[in-house]
Amino acid sequence: MAVIGKLSSLQGLFSKTQELEDLYTYLKQVSDPKHPACQALLQRQASSMVKELTAGMRAIEIVYTPELGALETHREHIDFLLVVLGEEILHLADKTDLSAQEPYNLEKDQETYQHNSLCYQVPLHAGLLAILFPNDAHTTEAKKPGLIYKVVVKVPTSLIKFKL
Repeated sequence: MAVIGKLSSLQGLFSKTQELEDLYTYLKQVSDPKHPACQALLQRQASSMVKELTAGMRAIEIVYTPELGALETHREHIDFLLVVLGEEILHLADKTDLSAQEPYNLEKDQETYQHNSLCYQVPLHAGLLAILFPNDAHTTEAKKPGLIYKVVVKVPTSLIKFKL
């Protein structure tokens, strides 16, 4: 089940391991308009850039105008999606309620699904973090015209302890 909330409100979830604390530090830096990491992201034109982080995590810093695509899930990674600037709509459903569109692609760590009436929408704005687990089929689209600045960190499932 996805976890969605303000990054600052979810800080306690990152105190379980050093790797997650490092992830939180990165996310705080990239979302702080005064930090050079955030400034560099906000100065980019539409593009994406991959940054290798510690412990097999990799951040994809994205500047784009999202269009509604197929829902996707991942088996080997958990997506930590943080909106830095702009607004988008997260489309979400449990993959067990969906029909597969494309079978699992090991190289991409991705399986895609068709939208249906069981999908729901969550508006995301700057500062909101969505943690998307292997059963969370997801995609995004723009809420209004303009570029979205966000980061999606691919975190190996082995780094996450599935405990509340």
